Amino acid sequence: MALQFPFSETAVVAHRGAHCCGREENSLSAVAHAVELGVPGIEVDVCNLGDGELVLSHDPYVCVGGAAVPLPELTVEDLAPLLRTGELVLAQSALDLVRSTDAFLCFDWKGYGDESRVVRLIDEFGLRERTIVSSSRASALAAIKDDRPGLLTGLSVSGPPAPDEGTRSEQARQVAGRMRAARADAAMLELNLATGAMLSCLREHRAGVFVWTAKDTDTCASLSGLAPDGIMSDALEDHLSLLS
Repeated sequence: MALQFPFSETAVVAHRGAHCCGREENSLSAVAHAVELGVPGIEVDVCNLGDGELVLSHDPYVCVGGAAVPLPELTVEDLAPLLRTGELVLAQSALDLVRSTDAFLCFDWKGYGDESRVVRLIDEFGLRERTIVSSSRASALAAIKDDRPGLLTGLSVSGPPAPDEGTRSEQARQVAGRMRAARADAAMLELNLATGAMLSCLREHRAGVFVWTAKDTDTCASLSGLAPDGIMSDALEDHLSLLS
């Protein structure tokens, strides 16, 4: 069944997989552990290589010989040592794990100019109806909508919170306007932007709302009171218990 906003209840989302107990963020082990925990949603960061392959990485570069080299300048062959050790993971390996579950996927697109490959990969693994592709770049989301109008997208929004109630309402309207311009279906809000005014405004525009990132139980409990669709969590086992 295709995702629809608002969700019936707030979902815990494994932020960069379930990275705990020695598991690294965006590693295949972290994704596999999220699957084992049965989380409702799994989030991964994805970048593109120069040969069209996609890898899990929060940063669009790797360090080679002490220098930061952009991932789009490298190929799978160049990165073979990191792929063999699991320091880098092909996105297709992670999607293969997710498709065996009922979890939805938050595909946080950190790459540039290869949006058609993103769409093809999601289609290849049969995840179109339960994937939200997020990005901070409106142009990337627009390219994805041009290619697959029915694929859900989320605009990642960060920045300082508004200082008072009046400016919070204005800030919320600005975020809603940016979402409309990007043709996004959801807002992926940095923690400090998650206010009652923001949630109310976005719901008026029938937008999905996800918040990143809860690192402790108090934060998760506070966010759950706002009833977003999802909370990106770095403390999955505690937060699953809290929201179950």
